[in-house]
Amino acid sequence: MVSLRDFSSFPKPGEISLYEKDGQLCSLPAAEVDLTNFAAINLSAYPEINISRELHSHATTSHDENKTVLIQVYEPLIKQLTRTFIENGFEAALEKAANPESETNTVAVSIARFVLRVVNICKTVQYYYHPYRKDRGIFSISKFAQTRDWSRSFIRVMRWHPNIFKLAVAACDDSIRVYTDEKSTVVVLKVWLMHGKWNILQKCITSMEWRPLSHNELAVGCENGIIIWNITNVRTGKPITRYVNLTHRNHSPIISLEWDKAGMMLASASTSDSDILIWCPDSQRNDPLKRVGPPSSLLKFSPDGERLFTSTVGSVFRVWNTHDWLPERWTLPNGTIQSAAWSPCGGYLLFVTSEEPILYSLQFIEQQLFATASLAKQALPIADLSKIELSNQSDIGGQPQSLAWDSKGQHLAISFKDCSSIALFLTSVNKNMINIAPDCFIVGIGTTFPSYICFQEPYKDSSHSVLTIGWSSGVVQYFPFV
Repeated sequence: MVSLRDFSSFPKPGEISLYEKDGQLCSLPAAEVDLTNFAAINLSAYPEINISRELHSHATTSHDENKTVLIQVYEPLIKQLTRTFIENGFEAALEKAANPESETNTVAVSIARFVLRVVNICKTVQYYYHPYRKDRGIFSISKFAQTRDWSRSFIRVMRWHPNIFKLAVAACDDSIRVYTDEKSTVVVLKVWLMHGKWNILQKCITSMEWRPLSHNELAVGCENGIIIWNITNVRTGKPITRYVNLTHRNHSPIISLEWDKAGMMLASASTSDSDILIWCPDSQRNDPLKRVGPPSSLLKFSPDGERLFTSTVGSVFRVWNTHDWLPERWTLPNGTIQSAAWSPCGGYLLFVTSEEPILYSLQFIEQQLFATASLAKQALPIADLSKIELSNQSDIGGQPQSLAWDSKGQHLAISFKDCSSIALFLTSVNKNMINIAPDCFIVGIGTTFPSYICFQEPYKDSSHSVLTIGWSSGVVQYFPFV
């Protein structure tokens, strides 16, 4: 088992990692790097992205153009309670009615307090047997999202199109920006609905996936279900955008979604629903994968489409056979699955948990002579990611946040919850073995840390992999392997 101590070199103070060429890391002092553009070699076509700057520019323009005056308006109590019930639910309305400072009469306040006390007792009993139910809504998103510090991150999610040069970046203002190699054209996706007042439909974005074998369709998971965008006419004129909103009772917020390799099925998971839904987006119908237990938190289709990995907010995770939809079930000794990634062949699943700084490998092999089922199902530790102290008294490593594995199976990137560096490992996969070796560390500017990481897959115009890093500053860096 390799560890972070096996790395031959460590980040030098004040240097920025730019790219890797022929196995050698290239880094420069921060003073010599353009702070607004990390582009290194052969990246002239890549867009310069600084989400924090774009959001600030948009906010300034909106403030100047839409100056409003807020006037307090008297609202009867029954209307206040109705609005609170619609916006925040029954319990919030009950708390408002139980407030002695409200206009409710004494008898009504006493009744509201009694009902609220009963509700709290029921919740205490429920949380004792199902502790995962304490995390709801935005709290569950922050806990199980693949993005570090999701609630405060400028960049919520990033996703490259698997076949063409197209990058979608979801920002903290609930908008999505779609970038192409045409730098002058940036498509912004945002949905507002009018229900008495303007509300954001595409709210609290947690996941995005481009539909395979389609240039224009992007599935977005958010607080209000799934939104599937169809973006056309990007290069030839003004972009045309249309969307479909897929919802299902008690299946929100969406915490993870995945297309199968053919783009015919879309799987979705919600932290409030124990069922995995398999959607046929064209007909807007779904079939549930029903199981008793805690809700799901992460989905991953294997690249060959043979299996679907699903983890829960508890200690259980499953791998489903997509032919008969029968699962294999595993239980962790403690914690939950934090992040996972399939090998390109679909024969190995790498994962990390919320409680251990260990990278595990789970092998899926065909039945072999003298091989037992229990041997094939063992999760083996292959890398120790425990925190180590460097000579400059800084720490590196610790509890993992997210995994990203390139489609060639050659580079594995791991970000951490409390570390500003990204650990890169060299990997090779064959039918019977996975090899992993330390490569290098990637560091950013100053105190910035990686919020989100993903790989751009090689496509017809590019043969090399590019690790794309969304830093906490809102800047997107492209780190190529050439």
